[in-house]
Amino acid sequence: MGLQIAHRIAASPVHGLGLFSLAPLAAGTVLWRFEPGLDDALRLDSLTPSRRLELLHYGYTNPARPGWVIVCGDGAKYWNFPRPGEAANAVLSGLTEHGEHLVIAAQAIRQGEELLIEAASDADYIRKLSHLLAPGPVVAVRPMAGWGNEQHFHQQHHKGTTERGRGPRAAGPG
Repeated sequence: MGLQIAHRIAASPVHGLGLFSLAPLAAGTVLWRFEPGLDDALRLDSLTPSRRLELLHYGYTNPARPGWVIVCGDGAKYWNFPRPGEAANAVLSGLTEHGEHLVIAAQAIRQGEELLIEAASDADYIRKLSHLLAPGPVVAVRPMAGWGNEQHFHQQHHKGTTERGRGPRAAGPG
């Protein structure tokens, strides 16, 4: 199971549908991990343009692996980013499994609270939130240290097949 916590999908005050915790969670609780067979990694250049747009909406692009989209097979695809300027309550851990970072609670999370993932989790963040971001200088998402190597990623993830799509979506992912 990708999501490691009891959750529900419901209308989000941030964007569309969102992911909400059904129980209080302590800071550091593992919220999500890549689960082969449930979650998938696909090469963007192997997808038709319409399929690519769909999967980029619900999936995320690992900043350390350009050209791939990670598609969550469970409710994680409804994970939203916080509004610009607001803090995320879910962040990438320094630990990885199957080439992907675990996602952990950045702080205590209340029962019923929406889980909001940090922008650094998705290299496609700026495109996905371009309709919300004010004009001005754009700060690139920081690459995370310890992402593992491409050979391992290819061996672990190259199968033919979110929304851990992460974030408020433009009309038309992430």
